[in-house]
Amino acid sequence: MQSKVSPRLAEPLAPEILELVFQPRIERELAFGIDDLCAVNEAHLVMLASTGLIEPAVARELAEALSGIRDDGDLAVPRDPGREDGYFNFEALLMDRAGTDAGGRLHVARSRNDINATLDRLAMRRVVLDLLAKTIALRQALLHRARQFADTIMPGYTHMQPAQPATFGFYLTGIAQALSRDTSRLFNAYHAADSCPLGACAFAGTSFPIDRQQVADLLGFGDIHIHAQDAVASRDYAWDAGTAVLAMAANWGRFAQDMYVWGTQEFGLVRFPDSIAGTSSIMPQKKNPVAVEYLKASSGEVIGGLTATFSILKGGHFSHAGDTGRSSLAPLWPSLRLAGNALTITRLVAEKIEPNVETMRQRAGAGFSTATDLADCLVREGGLSFREAHHVVADLVRDALGRGMSTDEIGHGDVRDAIARVLGQTIDLPNEAVLHALDPDRSIEARRSAGAASPAETRTMIMAALVEMDRDRARLGAHHAHLASARERLVAQLEKLRQVASSN
Repeated sequence: MQSKVSPRLAEPLAPEILELVFQPRIERELAFGIDDLCAVNEAHLVMLASTGLIEPAVARELAEALSGIRDDGDLAVPRDPGREDGYFNFEALLMDRAGTDAGGRLHVARSRNDINATLDRLAMRRVVLDLLAKTIALRQALLHRARQFADTIMPGYTHMQPAQPATFGFYLTGIAQALSRDTSRLFNAYHAADSCPLGACAFAGTSFPIDRQQVADLLGFGDIHIHAQDAVASRDYAWDAGTAVLAMAANWGRFAQDMYVWGTQEFGLVRFPDSIAGTSSIMPQKKNPVAVEYLKASSGEVIGGLTATFSILKGGHFSHAGDTGRSSLAPLWPSLRLAGNALTITRLVAEKIEPNVETMRQRAGAGFSTATDLADCLVREGGLSFREAHHVVADLVRDALGRGMSTDEIGHGDVRDAIARVLGQTIDLPNEAVLHALDPDRSIEARRSAGAASPAETRTMIMAALVEMDRDRARLGAHHAHLASARERLVAQLEKLRQVASSN
């Protein structure tokens, strides 16, 4: 018994190859469904008919068979590992329905190499568009909450130590801004995947007079992938998507880490509603932040898929092979799906998390987080250089800590004494100036430089971010509309093909 695929192989495949190599390959290739396989075959058929490379009667038989397979859905395609992959199983079904002769004619001027390269790009475009939609939805949720809490004062941290007062809205706006760059990277990844390999054949093109541009247009690609060998060999567009997701994972992971720490009893800055929490099997008092723990873990998991994809590709030759053309993206698809799930969970956390407003306000006034404002006051009111003022306030804070004083207990006399200790001179600031400098509310209001933490500047940034987000949403809609238009053209061409063939 010879191979089901070709008489070139005189022996049947080993059971181990069937079970461990080809069966998983088929399931992986058909995991996205058969819409892409149908579309690739339909576009190729329209092109073959329009260039006269296939007879009208044969074209009609093939169009009818392809239409029936699409209508019947995924389960219509067999999963026989003896046929090696999803395409050969699809072709076997097509030949069964259209006839061996007609079904066999559709494969003229193409190869599984350019077919699979095209299927990968079609799938990547769809995945990236889904990630874009979820990223934009997350940005919208963050900006909505940022506007809601633009006046909610909280302590800002560097090195996980109290640094300067900020607002919760200012913090959330920063996360949204980072995600806007992730959005740009995803759009670039879409562009990288948006060229059509069909017509490259095995790797050297074909002697048949095909129209590659027509096929690309019918599948909604921006252009053809012009170099035939590069068309079937390259998967670097997948790195673009992978690295975009990797950067995004770092952003949602750091957001999750902040929420994780701020939600502890020790910090007490935010609280989680029950809808995004879990509990303990033994400790009845526990309320665990399962949503942010999921995000922390998922941000690490996505690294694996990108690393594996890169490792497979860099070890292959610059041509088609089972590892580079077939297996290279297998580890990446789960990571991209996980990224989509994580974006949904991040949006849920952004929508549900609640700041403990009073605790935030109290913490912003503690920990000497307005010390920089006092140093600025010494520059403005006392005529000191900033470095002199920095040293004075550092001495003042050290002295206050040693005496067990809090920020709101410091007065102009303490400042005067610190100036004398550090600089050996006397500058007596008004007590009102000292109190104003150490007040978190005044500290926040005073920070009005571009991009600063004042509520007014935060609202300005939110408005700009919303405008940018709307542009991105429109750009995403344009991509969807372009693909929908291409699909409509392909359907129309198929119908026209069937009508013309019938009249003949």
